[in-house]
Amino acid sequence: MKKLISTTILLGALAFSSCNKYLDVTPQAQTTKDQIFSTEKGFRDALTGAYIQMKSNNTYGGSLMWGNIEFMARNWDVVSVSNVGLNSLVNANYTDATVRSWLDNTYADLYKVVASVNSILERIDAQKGIFTGNNYSLIKGEALALRAFNHFDVLRMYGPMPDNPGQGPLLPYVKEVTHEIITPVGYNEFAQNILSDLDAAEALMKDTDPIRTYSLAELNPPTNINTPPVVADNFYMYRQIRLNYYAVLALKARVYMYLSTTDPSNKINAAKYAQMVVDARDHFGAPTFRLGKESDRVSGDYLMSSEHIASLSVYNLDAIANGTFGELGSLARSDFNVQDGFYFLNNLFPVAERTSDVRWKEMWVYRANNPSYVIYRKFNQRASGPVLQVPLLRLSEMYLILTECATGKEDAEAAYGAYCNEKGIPFPTGFNTAGWEADRRNKIIREYVRELYAEGQTFFTYKRLNVTTLPASWTAAYYTGTVARYVVPKPDREINYHNN
Repeated sequence: MKKLISTTILLGALAFSSCNKYLDVTPQAQTTKDQIFSTEKGFRDALTGAYIQMKSNNTYGGSLMWGNIEFMARNWDVVSVSNVGLNSLVNANYTDATVRSWLDNTYADLYKVVASVNSILERIDAQKGIFTGNNYSLIKGEALALRAFNHFDVLRMYGPMPDNPGQGPLLPYVKEVTHEIITPVGYNEFAQNILSDLDAAEALMKDTDPIRTYSLAELNPPTNINTPPVVADNFYMYRQIRLNYYAVLALKARVYMYLSTTDPSNKINAAKYAQMVVDARDHFGAPTFRLGKESDRVSGDYLMSSEHIASLSVYNLDAIANGTFGELGSLARSDFNVQDGFYFLNNLFPVAERTSDVRWKEMWVYRANNPSYVIYRKFNQRASGPVLQVPLLRLSEMYLILTECATGKEDAEAAYGAYCNEKGIPFPTGFNTAGWEADRRNKIIREYVRELYAEGQTFFTYKRLNVTTLPASWTAAYYTGTVARYVVPKPDREINYHNN
C-alpha cells in the first residue's frame, strides 16, 4: 500500500518551481518539517491540512458519510444491476477486488489523518514557547481529538464485534511518525488509547476553547455586517466546524456507548458526557446547541445545523448534493407508490407518525426520470444562507444515548420525549408497559436510521447492537446482519505510519 503522505497546504507550497531548481529543494523531509513547525502558523496550517484530509472521498467526504458505509447498511439500493462493485458491497462480499480496493483506501486515509496529527503532536511540546494566547492548548487538543476520532472509526469499521472482541492483537494505535510497522494491540488497549487521547484533549480545551466563552452566534458572525468579531484572531472562530471542547465530550459519549456492549458500566460515562453536552450553556445562559425543529426545516436548513456539535466545512456541498443525490445521482432509495404514496418509507416513517416529523416533511421525493426511486434532500442547500458543512457529531445522538442509558422507564421516557417534542415525533403514551426495554431498543434503532440517514452511523449502530434482522419491508431485499457483514477485513498488507 502507498506510504502515508501529508497533504497540508504548507507542504504543497514546497513543490518544485522548475527542474533546474531541484538542488535548491531541501532533500530531507525531516528538515522540511522542522521548517514548517518552526512557527505558530506552521502548526495551524498543519492542523488545517488534517481537517482537509478528512474530506477525502474515501472517508468523510464520501465513503464514511453518505457513500459505501450507507450501502453496507442497505440504506441505498444499487440503481445499476451491472455495477458489480456496489452489488458486492451491499451483499458484504468484501473479497471482491473493487470492494477490497475501496475498503483498503478508507483504512489508509483514516491513518493518513493520524499521521498528519502525529507530526504535530511529536513537535508541539518542544515548541510550546512560540505559541500565543490559547493556541498551544487548542491545537494540541484538536490534534489529540482528531487522532482519537479517526482511530475510533478504524475500530468500528475494521475491529471485532463489540459484544465479542476477543483477547488477541487487532489493530495498531499509532502515536508516532515512523517508517516502521506498528504492532497491533488488543481491543481493550486500543479503546483505552482512544479515551486517553480524549481525556487529554478535554483537559487542554476545557478552559481555553472560545466555544465555552462566547455563543456560536458570536463566533459565526454574518459576512454582511461591519461589527468587529468578538475575538481578534479568526482562528478562534467557527468552532463548530472543528473538534472543539464539546465535540470531545460528545465523542467520549459515543465511545463509551460503544464500549458498553461488553461492559454495561460504561453507560454511566456515556450518559455523563452526553448530559454535559445537552446542558452546555453560553454566557447568555442559552443552550450552546439545540435540536433541529420545524422552523429550521421551513427556513431550508434541512441539515439542522443548530445541533451540529462538530462538522466539516464543504464549500461545494450543494453541487455535491445535486450530483450525488439528484435525478442522475448514484445514491437513491428503492420505493414504489402504494395507496398513500410510499412503501419502504412507510415503515421507516409510519403514516400515523410522520405528518409532523421534520425528518420526513419535504425530505423525500420521487425521481422524475425514474419514479421507482426516491431522492433524499438532506444535503440540498437554500439559496440564502447555505449550510455548507457535513455533521460529524450531533446533539440528537446525545439524546438517544441518554435514552438508551437510562436505567428506568421514566428517565428513558423523559430523554426520548424531549427529543420527540422538538423533532415532531408523536410519543403520547411512552414506551410499552410490557417489555419497555425491547420497545426502547426498537425505537432507538429506528431513530439512528431516521435521524442520521446518509451520515454513516447506521452500519455502526447495527454492529454495536448486533442487529441480525430488520422488518422485511425496511429494505428492498431482506436485511441480514452477520459477523461476516459487520467485521470488515483490514488490508492484507500493512502500511507505514509516516508523514514526509
